[in-house]
Amino acid sequence: MSKILRYTLVGEGFAEYQFIPTYMNWVTKENGNVQAVRTNIQIAISKNPSVSKVLQEAASLCALSFADKKSPCNLFIAGIDLDTSDFTDDLEYHSARLQEIINSMGKVYQLYKDKVILFVPIQAIDCWIHYVQSDATPNSLESTNKDDTKRKVYGSRQDRPQIEKVAREAGAKADFNKLARQSRSFKHFHQQVVQFVQQYNKDGRP
Repeated sequence: MSKILRYTLVGEGFAEYQFIPTYMNWVTKENGNVQAVRTNIQIAISKNPSVSKVLQEAASLCALSFADKKSPCNLFIAGIDLDTSDFTDDLEYHSARLQEIINSMGKVYQLYKDKVILFVPIQAIDCWIHYVQSDATPNSLESTNKDDTKRKVYGSRQDRPQIEKVAREAGAKADFNKLARQSRSFKHFHQQVVQFVQQYNKDGRP
């Protein structure tokens, strides 16, 4: 019987809610007898997700996730885009953006940090999807303006249905191990998730 890993996902756009769940389904199967199940806790669907809403609501959504006694959450994932490139050796701007999320979550992050994974795509998550769609060399797409990347990824139509469709299809065909070699920001996220899933597979309950 598979162990169930329940997670909450909070992101600033529509693509995250298609691409990352597909990744979670893959990574849990690759790293043990674990089934990923996303909770229904998220920024209200009537709102257009944004950076400000993630920063405003991440703490309360995290606390709500772990307060559910009937279907306890095991992992909280939240992320925002970097909105720029980062070619520093130690991902200085990426690290500062992660710290921005941590600061916004305050005491809630400190309370649950062992069960929290944060992600910050360099430029935007569209850049991760662009790597999946192309055979680009590592770190070669981050210098492209994010608006240009969005046009290349989604075409001239960039409404919610198109974004979700493209992101879902990209996730379905993605070689996530390759993506971790192409994008340093995805590698940072991927390594955290793999470590968490492998440990959960040892310790978690069905």
